[in-house]
Amino acid sequence: MKKLIEELETPDNLQKISQLSLDADFADMKTKHEAFETIFADQAGANADLRQMTSATAIRKILEKNLKTYFNLLTVMKEVAGWELLYSDTNELVKAAKNSEIKRKDENPS
Repeated sequence: MKKLIEELETPDNLQKISQLSLDADFADMKTKHEAFETIFADQAGANADLRQMTSATAIRKILEKNLKTYFNLLTVMKEVAGWELLYSDTNELVKAAKNSEIKRKDENPS
């Protein structure tokens, strides 16, 4: 489009556009192309920003590693006074989550 607009903006072509009474249409086309270029540049910037973000898969691996470390800490600390209840509650939540995942896989085998 840029090359086309450049070619149409030569004095000879502008004269022909004017003779055909296409001045308003040509101006409208240029305006719409400029709007497109702006939107395209914004989208390209957004795409670049997305590529800089950590993927959900990578985040999940980090989360799983940290949760495993946390659960290991709770397991070790359950013998210390005051940690039993936190261990028990967390252990029940983990069991419920595992059962929920198993149930979901049974209902929706892929």
